Amino acid sequence: MNILTTNGYVSRFITDWAGPEAMIRKIAIRLGGPAIPGLPLRFSGEVARASDEGEERIIEVAIRAANDLGDHATGTVVVSLPRVS
Repeated sequence: MNILTTNGYVSRFITDWAGPEAMIRKIAIRLGGPAIPGLPLRFSGEVARASDEGEERIIEVAIRAANDLGDHATGTVVVSLPRVS
């Protein structure tokens, strides 16, 4: 799998978690081992940082996509959400 496809999967992982009002601001990932068709790719993430910026909540998520061969992608995604009062 190439970087463009992996970016698409990472985007989907984050927006599925954050919801329809989420806006991805930045994706910074690094490819590692291969992702091979038929070999399940497991995504995980953890909130690394969160802050308020005006009317938005800015969240940085550390992500990992791995399969039986090891890490396929690691990195961070920054997403903004409307701040709830």
